[in-house]
Amino acid sequence: MNITNFPRPLKMLALGALASLALTACGGFSDADTAGDGTVRVAVFPSFNALGPRTADLEGVFDKHGLDVELVTVATPGEATPQLLGGKIDFALMDMVSPIIAKTEGVDLVMAAPGAVGAPAKDDGLTSGRFWVRADSPIQSVADLENATFGIPQTKGQLWLDVREAIDNAGGDSSKTEFVEVPNTLAALRSGSVDVVTTAEPSGTATLNDPDLRVLDHFVNAGGDLSYAYVTTPRYAAENAENVEKFRDAVVEANTMLAEQDGLAAEVAATYIEVDPAILSQAIYPKFPTTPITEDNIDSTLDRMVRYGLVQEADAPAPGDMIVGG
Repeated sequence: MNITNFPRPLKMLALGALASLALTACGGFSDADTAGDGTVRVAVFPSFNALGPRTADLEGVFDKHGLDVELVTVATPGEATPQLLGGKIDFALMDMVSPIIAKTEGVDLVMAAPGAVGAPAKDDGLTSGRFWVRADSPIQSVADLENATFGIPQTKGQLWLDVREAIDNAGGDSSKTEFVEVPNTLAALRSGSVDVVTTAEPSGTATLNDPDLRVLDHFVNAGGDLSYAYVTTPRYAAENAENVEKFRDAVVEANTMLAEQDGLAAEVAATYIEVDPAILSQAIYPKFPTTPITEDNIDSTLDRMVRYGLVQEADAPAPGDMIVGG
């Protein structure tokens, strides 16, 4: 596997994957660690995008589908990948970009169930994707961001694509924007080290009352298409086809509950996100897909990735190769 040209976060993902495989070869963890006890382990991070399996767990949907599921909390998709490849977990929540780039570099992952879709604007114009500037900033439009220093948790990832697309759609030139990786975007903005940042929910809603910051504008994650999915390895999918089908159906059923029952998302989020319940009730949640992943979902992501140089068109995987059973 050649990782020389990986974007930095994905290089870490690949190195972690290689390390996990080395541990397996040397007698470390392996598929045998999880295969024998019947438990399906799912890696999720503390995000609204993980509400599908959280709901399935709390509402008994996994039990209904005959699955014994353990939810394993991780910080990032990069942290989950070596555990996934080493057999410590069976499914992992990832943004759509990460498994596709991994695939182009020889780390074989496939998508098994839909996670979340970028939330469309509400009646008041708000979405979960928000551009924040300081209250006294001279920046007045998204097009102005072509000359800004943008603080972002990860460059050359899905959020980076969202931001670039929003700037270009507003008439700016995102190739002129300077992107800087910062671990705490709001702190970087307040300190003046960057000009603009985004927030994820519920941080965006919690920040609305900050007099030192203002919302410049909004954008829709992943262009309104599938933004997160649950991935597995082709080996696990081949050896555990029944579990994969049950997991997909359970997540889709839980997503349908979230889509149809007002207040359920906030109720479930309160069980694993430590935020004032009043903020959770006001926050903007992603949409939750009520059908399995399609090749059109993959095409949408690939189109943006090719457009912004994350993959070369000739190297892009076939959409069907990214879906279990595709």
